[in-house]
Amino acid sequence: MHPNLVDQLTAFCAVVDQGSLTGAAKELRKPISSISYSLAQLEAQCGFPLLGRGPNRSDLTERGRALLAEARSVVERARGFTSHAVSLEKGEETRLRVLVDVLFPRADINRALAVFSAAHPRARIQFFNSSLATLWDDLREGEFDIALTLAAAIPSDIAARHLGSETLAPVCAVNHRLAGLPQPLPLSAFDQERQIYYVRSPDIDMERVGRIFATDVWTVNDVETIKSMVAAGLGWCFSATRTFEAEERRGEVVRLVCEDMQFHPVRTVVVAWPAHRRPGLLGHELVECMASLMAE
Repeated sequence: MHPNLVDQLTAFCAVVDQGSLTGAAKELRKPISSISYSLAQLEAQCGFPLLGRGPNRSDLTERGRALLAEARSVVERARGFTSHAVSLEKGEETRLRVLVDVLFPRADINRALAVFSAAHPRARIQFFNSSLATLWDDLREGEFDIALTLAAAIPSDIAARHLGSETLAPVCAVNHRLAGLPQPLPLSAFDQERQIYYVRSPDIDMERVGRIFATDVWTVNDVETIKSMVAAGLGWCFSATRTFEAEERRGEVVRLVCEDMQFHPVRTVVVAWPAHRRPGLLGHELVECMASLMAE
């Protein structure tokens, strides 16, 4: 590979895009002679002309047209490499590792990510499901940058940005026995009905202490599986307001009302991080993006 191949391909693409050597030279802020030399070197390496001769120097030959897409790809990857290297030199983050409580409203995350990714197209974000049984400890250990969660209280060594509040409630399929009983339901109505419950690991029996109200409990480590099992009538579960939004709209599930307020706890929606380790630039901007969109 020629050591100046990226420069040569950049010149090639610029001539095609700008329609002339003069336009490419202006776009790249280089002398016309430099652009012409780069094209000559590139064509010499290929062994055939990529652009026409004479007044239509920017017109692609058949072989030039066949190679243009690959040339653009190489140039774009080289630009990405340079941008990444500059970010690293400045000490900026290029990756965020985010813990997400299974009850956190996913639609809000997706809205924020659409805005965030447009501003930071090269940022790499990794998401990991969690729940309050392990979330705070996982955050303290330092492998994660921020956490999105629904919390009853925030530990003293954790800093957090308030995003709103959520009221949990039991949910079941429309054909489930609980759905046919008069509302509000007594606490005893749930005791003999199977509860479907999130756990992250087979080493954990129950995650959200105080949220078990049945003697028959199935545990699942995936939110979408829980939703499908509840919609199929296999049991009931606790849910945030919008977790089953689509299923409720389709008439597949219903939210239940219990006379005992333990079944309707209010939780604070927050984005959190260890108090001694504030988020970096990317983390800060994602926090601000979440806060701005959820305040609307």
